[in-house]
Amino acid sequence: MTWQIIAMILLAIIVGALIPVLVQLRKTLRAAETVLSTTGPKIDRTLEEVSEAASRINQVGRSLERDAEGLRVFTDAAANLGKSLKQAHDSLRMVTAVGAAVGPAIAAGLRSLFTSARDDEAAPPGRRKDEAESAGAPETGAMDARLESLGKEAPIGHG
Repeated sequence: MTWQIIAMILLAIIVGALIPVLVQLRKTLRAAETVLSTTGPKIDRTLEEVSEAASRINQVGRSLERDAEGLRVFTDAAANLGKSLKQAHDSLRMVTAVGAAVGPAIAAGLRSLFTSARDDEAAPPGRRKDEAESAGAPETGAMDARLESLGKEAPIGHG
């Protein structure tokens, strides 16, 4: 019997200690239920808004992809224009180089043509250029002398 009394006393102590814990647990669970019941709809609305935002972001992404495709066409056109301009620049450089190489020879030829025509007109009637050539007069020597008097060199093939 003593052990029964000791067991009853221990049971009373445990029940006495558990009652405030159980009351506090009940209050905590009610508060949690209240919080969940008020925040549940807010969380649902927030999730819907997040879903809508994600949908808009996806639409913006697709729009940017389409715009990027349009820009790709534009950049390709700009690249092709750049290539064409470079080819035109290279062609112009080649024409300029050819013109610089051939230009002095053409100028010298025209100068000698017009100078020879003036010399023929200024020559006495009995002695023309064709007569001087048939007589063996060196034509290029006269032109070389004229160019040297002007301080210029004779063109290639005239000296």
